[in-house]
Amino acid sequence: MSDKKTIKLVEDNYFTAQNWDLKIEQTTVALISWLVVILPFICLALPVWQPAIAAALPFNYQTDILSPLSFLANFFDEYFVFIAIFYLGLTFWNNYQFAATWTDHLVVDLQREHERANLVEDAWNQKFGSAEQRENCSYYCVEAEQNLETDFAQTLFKQGEQ
Repeated sequence: MSDKKTIKLVEDNYFTAQNWDLKIEQTTVALISWLVVILPFICLALPVWQPAIAAALPFNYQTDILSPLSFLANFFDEYFVFIAIFYLGLTFWNNYQFAATWTDHLVVDLQREHERANLVEDAWNQKFGSAEQRENCSYYCVEAEQNLETDFAQTLFKQGEQ
């Protein structure tokens, strides 16, 4: 096992400098999805915003529905914009904090990881032979007593910490 000098928690091609086709595709799908979610509300609130459009529609709006429609219109005019800006601001702040936290703090204890890697390599050498022998043989049959227990790694790490 080799030491890893860098630790990458999440890899997403959308956030790399390349892959413009992927960015365009995923952004387009997201925008269309949001349009599908918001469009029915806009269609319901449109007669409140533009009464002339309501007269041209093939069906008549009942007066009872105008109160909820005016609420939706007010919501989309004022509150939705505020909520969206606030949500986006919190999202960007959270992403900034998350990135700063993971770049400033060590995620993995490298010494402990190295010790555990050595324990696993030694255990594999005892059970199945040296790494060179395992890599060079073309056929190897595992005996029943060589099978790994279900808690093999946990037991090994507990023994190594003692």
